[in-house]
Amino acid sequence: MLGFWIIAGGMTLAAVAFVAARLVFPRREPAHAEPREANLAALRASWAELDRDFAAGILPAAEREAARAELTRRAAEELDEVSAAATRRAAWPAAIVAAILIPVAALLVYPRIGSPGAIESAGAFASLDGPLTAERLPAFRNQLAKHVADNPSDGRAWALLGRIDLALEQFRDAATAFERAIAASRKVAGDPEVWVDYAEAVGMSEGRTLRGRPEALVAKALELDPANVRALEMAGSLAMEKGDPAQAARHWQLALDRLDAADPRRAELSQAVARVAGLAGPGGMTPR
Repeated sequence: MLGFWIIAGGMTLAAVAFVAARLVFPRREPAHAEPREANLAALRASWAELDRDFAAGILPAAEREAARAELTRRAAEELDEVSAAATRRAAWPAAIVAAILIPVAALLVYPRIGSPGAIESAGAFASLDGPLTAERLPAFRNQLAKHVADNPSDGRAWALLGRIDLALEQFRDAATAFERAIAASRKVAGDPEVWVDYAEAVGMSEGRTLRGRPEALVAKALELDPANVRALEMAGSLAMEKGDPAQAARHWQLALDRLDAADPRRAELSQAVARVAGLAGPGGMTPR
């Protein structure tokens, strides 16, 4: 983790140095040579025309000198204009502001959109060599529990612990882990799959029912992703538990429509839709 912060600090310093250098040592802007040369060429042509008119006796000497003076003034203005446009002053105040704001912005923004605990999570289980089998799941679970005890802000690790507890049928522990995961990380709290797992854990720990707290958790998952297949399946099961087969059929059909043709869940879900379709007709179940 220390290595990550050293690298992140180095990248931030590099960004500050790049921006500050451009502000303190600005590049000299190229002068717009083509318009300038065209204007100066026109002035030279006018000057030559004055000489020709004077030599031909068309232009009096006094008028020629006055015109020359005007052409000289215009040429000087043209050169001064280009020189001023090509010069930029060092923007020290802006460089100082950038040197302060860039690191502050990085410190404020990264914890919100990044995953500070991701590196720790990735290396937390390096001592577990070989494939993760059902026999080794309890050992993996114990190591993960130790990791979240040492790193309580690692939301992803809490969510993984909850899923392992679900697999081990430790439903109360799973519900607690999902609750901690959602509280620890905004990114985890925005994942509908975590809310579905949370609903399952709570439902199984509270008498194998989706009524009550699990219903609110399923609703949250669908709020985050109305097309989430697992949340739709669970919403259909909840509707059946309430005695509303028509609502169950609607949820399950929506889930079915979102499954790929090769998805193995299609067969069972199709049978469930067909089964509850008859119950939803006249003489079927009455919602409780």
